[in-house]
Amino acid sequence: MTPERTGGSSPNRTAPKVQEAGGLTKVLCRSVVIMMGLFVFLNPFSHTTALKEMTLYGSLAVALYLFASGKKPFSWSSPLTVPFLLLFVWSAIGIFFALDRLNSLHDVLYHLLKYIMLFFLLITFFPCRRHFHILVWIVVLSATTFSIASIADFYIVQGHGFESRLDSRLSYRGGHHFLEMSANYLGFLTIFAALLSLNQFFKVRAGTMKALFTLCFIANITAVLMTQTRGAIVALVLAVILFGMKFRWGKLVALLLSIIVVAVILTSDTFRERFTIRSLQGTERVGIGLMYWEIIKEHPVKGIGFGMELLQKKEFMTPYYERVPEAYRDPGYNVSPHNFYLDVTVRLGLVGLLLYLGIIFTAFRMSWQSRGRSAESTDKSDALCLAASFGAVLVQSIFADSSFGPPAIVFYLHLAMITILWKETRQTRMVDGEFNIAVA
Repeated sequence: MTPERTGGSSPNRTAPKVQEAGGLTKVLCRSVVIMMGLFVFLNPFSHTTALKEMTLYGSLAVALYLFASGKKPFSWSSPLTVPFLLLFVWSAIGIFFALDRLNSLHDVLYHLLKYIMLFFLLITFFPCRRHFHILVWIVVLSATTFSIASIADFYIVQGHGFESRLDSRLSYRGGHHFLEMSANYLGFLTIFAALLSLNQFFKVRAGTMKALFTLCFIANITAVLMTQTRGAIVALVLAVILFGMKFRWGKLVALLLSIIVVAVILTSDTFRERFTIRSLQGTERVGIGLMYWEIIKEHPVKGIGFGMELLQKKEFMTPYYERVPEAYRDPGYNVSPHNFYLDVTVRLGLVGLLLYLGIIFTAFRMSWQSRGRSAESTDKSDALCLAASFGAVLVQSIFADSSFGPPAIVFYLHLAMITILWKETRQTRMVDGEFNIAVA
């Protein structure tokens, strides 16, 4: 008598479906990693806006499907989650009081929410140190490629003299050109890559890899020096000194870099002119600061709204420009704040500035915790490297706008990579604690 089939055989029938579903989830997760990696790689490159939007929002679409279907948990676990939420809520509330509500709504959704979304996609789909190293490679190769191509295009193809600043404003001669980034912004990318290259140089053993990271470091610091941007050069030297103090050879690198910078300033007429006391005390920046201070005095708490467009309109800025003493007025009528902290205070008020400072403080605290908990001594340098590089971003932000565009992506990329390290070292500590309890 043939026995009847029972439900006991159902796992055998469903196993292929489970494996197929698991395989699809892995493919989708990897597709997000690839698209996000491409987005980060393309950050400095011009004429790639459409592709960058496709990769970012394509990643978001796949991620939302994975979250909604329960195939991938969303990662909220970061000390930065609450500060980000507070910043978004305050910016959203400010829309109702904004002087330009439509533009503020647009910029909150298209800029601030976009950057926060980038942060959470990165910490969700790049959750471990292996993914952290993937991001390191992407940033280093992207910035190095951009630096070499920019220098070659600007000085060789376009024929500018080597005394000229590596700046997009000198690239417009009619027709196509490679560099479309202001000299004030280029350092955000290249210093980040230079510090990551230096860190990897100290960590790797193979001679070929050391040579590769040496090339990357030289290419990126050369690009920084060629921009002749004072904020970027100061940030580069300080960051290399801070990070290099941990290593025996790092101290030598910091010393050599300092000597090179001083030598370039002393031997180059254009460099020397930009670093004279007279140039450093120029009235342009003072006048811009005084003009924005007049706006802050009128809207100290809530600001004028998150929208950036209003600050570019001369009809709005003229009354504040006229309040600046004539001796400090910028004859070029430059309405850009040239200062991240000033920009934030004008648009979001003192409350918004405090929220950003809270995010910055939290990021440094996480870096310190990651450095102290790291399981392997060679990995502790990652946290110090990120802290030094993030410090360089903040120094440059004193002299440049960094709340939008490639510099903003670099800012949030730092926060994401710091979070990845923090989560990794926290998990390591928990495992070690459980192991010690089990042994005891």
